Amino acid sequence: MITISGVSKSFNGNLVLDGISLHVPAGELAVLMGLSGTGKSVLLQHMIGLIAPDAGSIRVDGTEVIELSERQLLLFRRKMGYLFQDNALYDFMTAGENLAFPLKEHTQLSAADIHTKVGRYLKMVDMQGVENKFPAELSGGMRKRVALARALIMDAKVLLCDEPTSGLDPIRSRDISKLIRDLSKKTGCTTIVTTHDMMNAFRIADRAFVLDKGKIVAQGTEKELKASAELFVQEFLQDQ
Repeated sequence: MITISGVSKSFNGNLVLDGISLHVPAGELAVLMGLSGTGKSVLLQHMIGLIAPDAGSIRVDGTEVIELSERQLLLFRRKMGYLFQDNALYDFMTAGENLAFPLKEHTQLSAADIHTKVGRYLKMVDMQGVENKFPAELSGGMRKRVALARALIMDAKVLLCDEPTSGLDPIRSRDISKLIRDLSKKTGCTTIVTTHDMMNAFRIADRAFVLDKGKIVAQGTEKELKASAELFVQEFLQDQ
């Protein structure tokens, strides 16, 4: 489903991604782990075409992302959901309006069908009844749930989550992580989550990739990573 081959990217002479290659099969939930500033979010943004690589290939569901025009990228992104670290909800819209916005912009659904779908997706994230509340009226965990519903509402085939537990307390972090996994499996999404929250990463991941200095230094299950001979992996795991 998602295949990245030899991707490199520099910003102002600073090498952020250094020949990264990975493959995430359809339906898998993969986690990108590593310290802050190791390129996790940058790699995620490459997958959705927000950033173009200096070298390499990015294929998502058979499409070579770097070959798409701006118009083609807009169409391509409709099948992808992106959960931003800061949620990126429109503060001047209610929760219901935030979810309805992409449906109004990109589908021919009637107002009644949009209302029904918004209610269904809010229920999926246990947020039924908040349609008329503005983001400022919701807690951090509630805003994250609404943002997750919006990321999925276009029936996304791919879900990308950038540090979804950032700023949340341990209990909310656990709950959001579990919800991402449950919805990923329920909808059949291919899901990639970036995080340095290793405890929650291992709770939800089918497989994890560890990044260090722009390279993938290890990948595998929790058991496989804990058995890794890579020095950085051992230090990273012990520090968490």
